[in-house]
Amino acid sequence: MTTEIVSRVFPALESDLERVREIVGLADVPSRADLTALTRQPAGHRHLIRPTLALLSYYVLAGPERAAGVRAVKAAAAVELLHMASLQHDDVIDDARQRRGRPSVNSVWGARLAVLAGDLLFVSGSRIVAELGEREALVSAEAVQRICSGMIAETADRFLLSRTEEAYLEVTGAKTAELLSLACRLGAMQAGRDPEAEEAVARFGWHLGVAYQVRDDILDLTATPGELGKPTNSDLVEGVYTLPVIKALARDPALARLLRRGLPTAEAERARQLVLSCGAVEDARKVAVEQAEAALRRLEGVGDPESREALADYVRSVMGSVRQAGPVAVTVPAPASAPSPASVQGDVLVRVVQERLDAWLLDSGLAATREESRHPRWSGMAAATALMWPGADAEQLETLARWMLVCVVLDDLFDEPGLADHAEAARLRHRLALLIGGLDDTPPTGGAVATALAQAWERIRLIQPPSWRTRAVGHLLDWLDAAEREACHRLSGYVPSLRDQFPLRLGSAGVPVFLDAFEITCGREFEPSVRDHPLLRRLLDLGSATVLAENDLRTVDQDEATGSPYNLVRVLHHETGCTRQEAIDEVTRQVEDGYAQVDAILTSGPAILRPASGGAGSGGTGSGGGGSAPVIGVLRVVRDRLAGWRAIHDIDRYSSSATDSGTHLARLRRELLLEHAEARVAR
Repeated sequence: MTTEIVSRVFPALESDLERVREIVGLADVPSRADLTALTRQPAGHRHLIRPTLALLSYYVLAGPERAAGVRAVKAAAAVELLHMASLQHDDVIDDARQRRGRPSVNSVWGARLAVLAGDLLFVSGSRIVAELGEREALVSAEAVQRICSGMIAETADRFLLSRTEEAYLEVTGAKTAELLSLACRLGAMQAGRDPEAEEAVARFGWHLGVAYQVRDDILDLTATPGELGKPTNSDLVEGVYTLPVIKALARDPALARLLRRGLPTAEAERARQLVLSCGAVEDARKVAVEQAEAALRRLEGVGDPESREALADYVRSVMGSVRQAGPVAVTVPAPASAPSPASVQGDVLVRVVQERLDAWLLDSGLAATREESRHPRWSGMAAATALMWPGADAEQLETLARWMLVCVVLDDLFDEPGLADHAEAARLRHRLALLIGGLDDTPPTGGAVATALAQAWERIRLIQPPSWRTRAVGHLLDWLDAAEREACHRLSGYVPSLRDQFPLRLGSAGVPVFLDAFEITCGREFEPSVRDHPLLRRLLDLGSATVLAENDLRTVDQDEATGSPYNLVRVLHHETGCTRQEAIDEVTRQVEDGYAQVDAILTSGPAILRPASGGAGSGGTGSGGGGSAPVIGVLRVVRDRLAGWRAIHDIDRYSSSATDSGTHLARLRRELLLEHAEARVAR
């Protein structure tokens, strides 16, 4: 944004801004390189408008030809840190998903870490200001106090149709103009000139801040998302009625009838068109021009004419610029557009693996007839594993498919309609726990489930280390406990609270079991530092909640019929008293928002973490390399396979075939309970 005139008159500006970046870059979490990106997002580093104003204010008073002193550079850095902190907090409050064309910090890292990172940035900036002196600390505190007051007033006035232009300008002067004024004042203070010149420069910054905010509010209505770097028309939808909208409300009564909470997209666009068509935008633009001119008048008699002209040129560049589009987000396609198995592995490979699985189902006894082996829940497993493990050969796919198929059977047994009481669910869980607990010691013996478990596990033993197997067995046992609990809740008609729904749903879904299967496809066991990386844990929590909610939407009719207790639509409807359709709409919104955030993590994660990975060349999923390189590799693998994994949900637990879909489960359940009874008699 620095113009040719500004660069010529203030030759040290670019090098001084680089010094500012170095100081800003020091605000991080000590000894936690994996969290560095939290405070180094590009949100506050792109144009550096506030640090530039601080330095230009210093040059105008101290002399344009020399580099800024250390104190002036620190003042500029402090203002930028305060600005970055406010952006992080604003995005959390607004639930904003983008910031200047990139995913926002809260979208990638979550609201909690975003708020805490904002706090860290704020404290870091305040500490630098305190180092400059008591007077700097006082004016900074007063400015921040006014900024917060402005934000509170704006939030209190959301959806207020009677909001006045005076109220808007008062809030704008506080929430935006104060920070630009502070930047100019802190820079001027380091030049050591008279108070009148310092005040003039500060008032220049204040008027420029008002003009800049009005310009931003106009762009929210007139720019494209690419130009603005975030969704447009957001203020109107969120109930923040800006100057163009206030002026339009005074002219067109039809606009007031449209504006409300929960404004649908089509009506929001209609409201925007009403604002654009009545001349309100042009009137608001005149206010912005007037404020920019008032800012320049404040500089009369301050500094030399050439410096004032260069500063005026910078003002024109700020007011006339439109943010360039950021990197285009890579949107994860919906399941319907996911690649077919043929494009991943080829029809022939999938067919060969499925034929092997069919034979194994019959040999192990899981399926009693050829018809049972063709149940959709089983017959699609080869295609599903091909999507999960692109590039695998037939042996690898069969190994994974056997294991996943056994896990599916274990889960389905507790949903089988014939499971009649709590005691039976406990006996079933106990028998299965004995089989699973002995997998790595003595292969289980007995009926079909024991045989299938032993045969599937024997293949796993050949490729996975003991540590993985111990962890996987523990996850399976935990899953059995959760499956029994869900069965008992179903039988008793219990519906959990919203607070408890996700933990219960997560447990009964067996997410850790399927993450163990993911490690099989990656050919290694991930180190704890990778599994426990905060960005991967965020991805896991968010992705699990989104996938499970999506599944609940798809199966809500069947879940209602069977009394499935943890379906999010059912829980939301039960607890809030909303209509069934309102609950469906809310969960649909959560799913859409969840996938948008997952997309943000997968799209931006590698670039965010790369500075901590020891270089851009690192990035595989192997354990070699430094820093965050293995995490970057995992993010890339997940990104490449997510569309395929979503397609797997087409094979859900309510799939049916020409035969009774519960026949095989009833037979297997009775067999397991008989084994349990015989074992008790033998003891």
